[in-house]
Amino acid sequence: MDIIRKHKKAAACIVITIAICACLFAERSAWHDLAVISNIVKTENNTVQTDSELKTAYLTFDDGPSKLTESYLDILEEEGVKATFFLIGQQIDGDMSGIIQREINEGHEIGIHTYCHVANEIYATEDSCFRDVMKIREQLERQFSYEAKLVRFPWGSANRYISSFRQDIIDKIHESGLEYADWNVSAEDSVGTPSVESIMGNIRKDYKKYNEPVILMHDSGCNKETLNALRGIIQELKDAGYSFATLSEREKPCHFLE
Repeated sequence: MDIIRKHKKAAACIVITIAICACLFAERSAWHDLAVISNIVKTENNTVQTDSELKTAYLTFDDGPSKLTESYLDILEEEGVKATFFLIGQQIDGDMSGIIQREINEGHEIGIHTYCHVANEIYATEDSCFRDVMKIREQLERQFSYEAKLVRFPWGSANRYISSFRQDIIDKIHESGLEYADWNVSAEDSVGTPSVESIMGNIRKDYKKYNEPVILMHDSGCNKETLNALRGIIQELKDAGYSFATLSEREKPCHFLE
């Protein structure tokens, strides 16, 4: 009987040992898989956060200037925040020219968006797209002695209009000494009927993924809700540990397809 008991105990020990080893192997394998996934995310986004890393948010506004832009500037000035404004050339003339000068004087960055913002005119050909960019670049230099560094293509660098000549126009942009800029967080404030809550929600669901979120918003005349949300957006980012800078200060450009 003693011999049988000893054999049973030995068998039980073997079974337990195998089970423990299996668990340890599974746990190690799971951690390995998690590490691989984390490395992929880090490689693709280059923005995996840790508490010790510096975090900088880049607020960007398209489609201005407008009658609302000065109110945007008032909030930015009160909050001590610099932003980047991608302009429509047709809107720079007349009373709006003073707004552009204020943006420059207060340390914001001016970027090239488009002269006309009409898709079929901008993207009819590669040459028409390049002329549109150069027209507003020359306008900024002539009116404000301002040398723009960044271009934001209307609807971004991966839109369907640009697909047939995308790389060619990007090469031309680079050859002219400019860089292009997309975004990785969107307020979705030019779609449908946005509210303060929807704008905050759209930004909130994505900015935490990045140490350097590039946030797309608009300061056109119809974007009153973005204006109403702006102070809350800034405060939430500050509370989350983000500082702010203009987009050309970012270490790497923000591109959709890289």
